[in-house]
Amino acid sequence: VTTNAARMRLAAGPDCRLLEFGLRRAQGPDGGVSASRYAFVGGFDGTSNVLAGKIFRDLPVSGTHGHSYVQAHRSREDLPADCILNGVDIAEAALQWRGELGYEEGAALHEGEFAAFVSYALANPTTFVALVDTYSVLDTGLRNFVTVALALAEAGFEAKGVRIDSGDLAYLSKEARQLFDRTADDLDAGTY
Repeated sequence: VTTNAARMRLAAGPDCRLLEFGLRRAQGPDGGVSASRYAFVGGFDGTSNVLAGKIFRDLPVSGTHGHSYVQAHRSREDLPADCILNGVDIAEAALQWRGELGYEEGAALHEGEFAAFVSYALANPTTFVALVDTYSVLDTGLRNFVTVALALAEAGFEAKGVRIDSGDLAYLSKEARQLFDRTADDLDAGTY
């Protein structure tokens, strides 16, 4: 685990944040805790494994929401009553970005996923990372993320990124980067 983590660190470079999320795939009673620690030793920045963070106090714990969090939201009716962050209604701003970017045209964006992203961004504006593969990375996940990220930027926060757990990770990562770059160029936004 440590050797593979070191290889990933070298490939990613020193400025890229790497987090270990392998707990549910670990084998044995100590597999998850050991793998989390060894990934950290190999150069990862943290783990999603709360127990490992408790046992090894120097091991930072970080993470995102799960697929179940997204699935628990069915529509915009699941949004909190107050979506205001630094004077910006994040839900309304994201919907405005959806229209401005043309995402409403010909695309049925998943409203539950949208509500989950808005809710999570409200609770975690400084560390917002969205899991974008619950339904469709390209058709809904990335687009919902972009609209919420742009709304967060209006409120003075910068989204940290996306998480993709399934599918062709290389292809989907490249598509995500292209969408982010194209959106930033179209809006002359730099980052968002």
